Amino acid sequence: MFLRILQDMDALIAFQNITLIDGAGREPVANATVAVRDGKIIYAGKAKKWQPSHNEDIINLDYGGKYLLPGLIDCHVHLSGSGEPDSQFKVDDGSMALKILSNARKNLAAGITTVRDLGGWNELEFAVRRWIQRGEFTGPRMMLAGRFISITESGADYYEGMYRVADGVEQVLKAVREQIKNGVDLIKLGVTGAVLVEDGVPGATHFNFDEVRVAVEEAAKFGKRVAAHAHGIDGIRKAVQAGVHTIEHGTFLHQGPDVIEEMARRGVFLVPTLSPGMAVINGDRSKVPAWIVDKLIETQDAAKESLRRALEAGVPIAMGSDAGTPLNYHGENGQEVHWMNEAGMKPMDALVSSTSRAAKALGWDSRLGTIEEGKTADILILDENPLEDLRRLTDKKLIRAVFLDGKLAARHPTDSYPKAILAKDCLQVGM
Repeated sequence: MFLRILQDMDALIAFQNITLIDGAGREPVANATVAVRDGKIIYAGKAKKWQPSHNEDIINLDYGGKYLLPGLIDCHVHLSGSGEPDSQFKVDDGSMALKILSNARKNLAAGITTVRDLGGWNELEFAVRRWIQRGEFTGPRMMLAGRFISITESGADYYEGMYRVADGVEQVLKAVREQIKNGVDLIKLGVTGAVLVEDGVPGATHFNFDEVRVAVEEAAKFGKRVAAHAHGIDGIRKAVQAGVHTIEHGTFLHQGPDVIEEMARRGVFLVPTLSPGMAVINGDRSKVPAWIVDKLIETQDAAKESLRRALEAGVPIAMGSDAGTPLNYHGENGQEVHWMNEAGMKPMDALVSSTSRAAKALGWDSRLGTIEEGKTADILILDENPLEDLRRLTDKKLIRAVFLDGKLAARHPTDSYPKAILAKDCLQVGM
């Protein structure tokens, strides 16, 4: 399948005979070439227009017309959850560290090359990331929010390793500073009640405007963005007016046309997270507590309607699967792209929400999210065109290869590659 000209650590890699889906929303390009050197894309376009240097060592990878697109970006995961039916993540710290690592690797092997974890567990996710960054294990890029900052409520008992309780402006200020000390990339606030807390009221506002505002201002001092867990319209309104960067869930956003308009004007992202509801509605919920089933069913139509209204108004949408919630498994995150399409997004727009637009929501769009010159070579190879059926993004039989920083991070077990391009700990796709 592959022709190796020279096996050299500094060799240029040329992905040949592919159909390019660049992640920016442009039409696919057949008979394309993507060239990568030192982990960066140096050419992406028609094969006939590429003119490599005659003096350069090249590793040519001929993919026989398969589809090349950016590695997907999931803006909302919980690596501490593994789809437990009761949404109870808790295990001892040693087991949790392994659980987080395993879930991270499942994401990468499914083509999710970047994840934003919006609520870790006892800071163990930071240790896992350090081991991945040191090269001890292969794993995705991880943007970490650390602990979920919340008012005093029962969710803090149910997810005791995930929450940081803070009541009032001074406590919120201190909680934000603690998260920054721990090394977070962003701040996560619980602005309203939750679906996956038994006595939680999703529509109820938790933090007041001044509490949200102080979190945004303090985070900004350190160059950090703020993600707001917000279901109810009053909480969403307060969060948007306080300056948050993303609204997570946004279930009842459709109740506030003025808020939708303000989000569009400010460029505040909606991360709709349709997968938790769809996973339970369509899955075997025999072991899922009735209160979880009921609340997810009750809120799902509102979530879809809010996505449609936001889309019509021009609110930027970014993909977030909320992987880790009941029956919502890591490695199947790409289903969220399909569910957004089913709710009204065009296939290309839904795909872009998991590539370039997701990168912009994270603030990493200068280096990730598209297959373009100068971008980092995070690449997903599929056997079939995902735009014809977005469910192909999660069909493990169709994933051919995953590259991270230009290194082969996950491969189909029947394919062989030059050692020069393999990650130290190369995974099997769909593991």
